[in-house]
Amino acid sequence: MVHEILLWATVLIPSAIIGILCGYFIKGKFGIILAGAIPWLTLLAIILYNEYAMPYQSTDASMWPIVQLVAGTIAAITGISACIASRKYRERKR
Repeated sequence: MVHEILLWATVLIPSAIIGILCGYFIKGKFGIILAGAIPWLTLLAIILYNEYAMPYQSTDASMWPIVQLVAGTIAAITGISACIASRKYRERKR
């Protein structure tokens, strides 16, 4: 159980940080798009690197498309949510 929590933390925490930074520094809808796209594409790059550049270590079927669909979507939603929350906090602070 602790291993699963650490795996999700490695997906969610960087996504939230990227979302906060995009919300703080990038104005308009472009910041929201980047807050969702950067975590999704970064996770895709990591998954594809592990799938194709590293030696295959399992005898099971490859599940990287499902991992990207689930974890990538959650990472993008986390980034977008953090971006919106960061913007609302900044507007409220003024």
